[in-house]
Amino acid sequence: MATARFAIALTLLAAWIAAAVASAHAWEITDAPRFVQRWDELSPRERGEARRNYDRYQRLPPDKRRAVDENYDRWRQLPPEEKQRIRGNYEQYRQMSPDEKRDFQQRFDHWKGGR
Repeated sequence: MATARFAIALTLLAAWIAAAVASAHAWEITDAPRFVQRWDELSPRERGEARRNYDRYQRLPPDKRRAVDENYDRWRQLPPEEKQRIRGNYEQYRQMSPDEKRDFQQRFDHWKGGR
């Protein structure tokens, strides 16, 4: 159970990192992530999302920005199978009801405080 919670927590962190780090690479939580090489390959919606993420990232204090960069580097170094497992956990989380998410958050906060 603790391993599953950690995996979901890591998934949430990875999702935040992916949203916070603006780059030309875009990925979607699907069976086959889509990576683009150029800005003009992004849809207008993806461009807007990337711009908002970049702006949000730029507004972070330097220490927070450094933490985001380090977490993103850790994510990039994970093996593809681990990334896929984390994306699957995140998809499970997304499908939870608001009550299940609240319960999960409470259990995670309790677990995190007990470390």
